[in-house]
Amino acid sequence: MEEYSRLTDRVEAALDKADKLAEEDAARMSHEEVFGKSRGKINAQ
Repeated sequence: MEEYSRLTDRVEAALDKADKLAEEDAARMSHEEVFGKSRGKINAQ
């Protein structure tokens, strides 16, 4: 259980940081803009 918490705590912290940055930035992106860029980076590897 401690190992699971250690792993998920980092993910939760990263998601919290992303949420905060998104709240502070007026720019908005569509689903395709966000996930298209992600797919492009993953597929380029």
